[in-house]
Amino acid sequence: MNVAETYAQPFSLPVFNKYLLLAADEMEKGLELYRAAALRAPQSKRYGAFREVLLAEQIQRMMRSEQAVLEFENLRFSLSKTSDRAEQGRMLDRTIAIIKDEIGRTEASREAARRDSRLGAGWDPDYFYTPYTLEEKLKLLRVTLDEQVPAYRQRNNIP
Repeated sequence: MNVAETYAQPFSLPVFNKYLLLAADEMEKGLELYRAAALRAPQSKRYGAFREVLLAEQIQRMMRSEQAVLEFENLRFSLSKTSDRAEQGRMLDRTIAIIKDEIGRTEASREAARRDSRLGAGWDPDYFYTPYTLEEKLKLLRVTLDEQVPAYRQRNNIP
């Protein structure tokens, strides 16, 4: 069962991901104005304004991470369903790109959580972004990138 497709229902996965990325892109447009406003804020309010920018940036990173997880899971599912080595190689290359992008987003999230403890507050453990949990995520991403994907390639003779 393709969990990513199930998650996206009632939409198709490509449609869901398309609109998720469009929302993140629109968020970035708003963030450009939000950052500029924070820079123009009076000195007495600038610190607070930048904390709000950090939160908004985190929302955008979460949207992009959501899309990345869904694409990664879809690739992982598809990888198991094809025997074409060249296609498997392309899928693994895309997987590596997703992981590298997610590492960058996670590092930025970790820094934001260090600067603003509000990112670590929440009732649902899926939304905890403490520096510790983000560091653990980074470790897992690096193990996947540096060990698991290369081992899978070698074990299955994938270019």
